Amino acid sequence: MTIFKNACILLFLFLIVFLAAITSKAENGKFEQAKEYLDDGIHTYNEQLLHDAGKILLKLVKENPSDHIYVHYVALTYLGLCDLKNFEIAKCSVMKEKKALKAKRVAIAEEGILYADKSIVLKNDFSDSHRVKGALISNRISGMFSGMRNGSLAEKEIDIALQLDNKNAIAHIENARKFINKPGLLGGDIKKGVEILNTVIKDNPGLEIAYVNLGIAYKKNGEEEKAINTFKRLLEINPDNPEARFFLDRLMLSK
Repeated sequence: MTIFKNACILLFLFLIVFLAAITSKAENGKFEQAKEYLDDGIHTYNEQLLHDAGKILLKLVKENPSDHIYVHYVALTYLGLCDLKNFEIAKCSVMKEKKALKAKRVAIAEEGILYADKSIVLKNDFSDSHRVKGALISNRISGMFSGMRNGSLAEKEIDIALQLDNKNAIAHIENARKFINKPGLLGGDIKKGVEILNTVIKDNPGLEIAYVNLGIAYKKNGEEEKAINTFKRLLEINPDNPEARFFLDRLMLSK
C-alpha cells in the first residue's frame, strides 16, 4: 500500500512538472512570435504588426504579472507606436494634421509609461526599462512648455540606463538625441550628438536607428552631403529601410 501511495505521489509530481514544462514552452513560443511581430513592425512601420505584438504581450503579462520582461516588451511596443507616429509627423506637411498626430503620440506615450514604470518596479536595475521610459517621456513633448516639463525627466531615466549599462547602445542614441534636439541655450550641441552617434556606429555598424539619427542630425546642422551619404550607407545595409529612403528622397529633391 505504501509503495502504491509513493508511486502515486511520484506520478502526480511528474505530471505537475510535465504540465509546467508544456506551459512554459507554449509561453516561450508566444513570446518569440510577439518579438518577431514587434521587430518587423518597428523596422517596417507596420502598425498592424505592432498591435498584434501588443495583444500577445498583454496576454502574457496577464498570465505572468510578475515577469518584468513581458511588461518591458509591452512598453517597447508602445514606444514602437510612438516612433511610427513620429515618422508620420515627419512625412506630414499640413500643420493641423501634424498637431493631431502629435496628440495621438502623446496619448500613446502616456499609456506606455505606465508599463515602463511597472517593469521598473519589478526590476529596477534593468537598464533598458529606464531607457524605454526615458524615450516614452520624450514622446510626451509636443512643444516648448511640455519640453521644459518632460525633458529633464527623460534625461534622468537615460542617465540611469547608462549608469546601469554603459554598453546600452540605444540609450547612447537617446543621449545623443538630447544634445541634437535641445536648443543651444539649454545645453544643446549637435556636434556632441553627432560625436556620440558616430561612436555608437563604430561599435555597432549594423544598428540602423543610429544611422537614421545621424543623418537627421547632419541635416539639422546644415551638412546635407554628410546626411545624404549617411542615408545612402544605411540603404546599403538595409535597402528597405523606410526612413532612409524617405529622408534621402527629400534631400535629393531639395538639391
